Amino acid sequence: MSNLHAVWMGGRGFRPWDYGVGLRLMAVLMFCAFLALLIVGVVLLWQRNARSGPGSRPDEALATLRMRYARGEMTREEFLQANADLGDGEPAPPE
Repeated sequence: MSNLHAVWMGGRGFRPWDYGVGLRLMAVLMFCAFLALLIVGVVLLWQRNARSGPGSRPDEALATLRMRYARGEMTREEFLQANADLGDGEPAPPE
């Protein structure tokens, strides 16, 4: 090793274990934090998707049926029969 190189490196020569240990540790910790955030994000998206799946939305046909009944376009018996036909419940006995 030349004297110029030893002087430039602070008189000790280049020893990689003396430099950047803190930076390497910080990089590993940052990578672990990034991985943890990524996993948490994926889990949250998965849960949100599971909650808003096909079974969680009200059926559009049933919503239309309820609106028609609310506007008075059909009788109670017609509503109950259509409601049962669409699978939202058993028809109620007539009063």
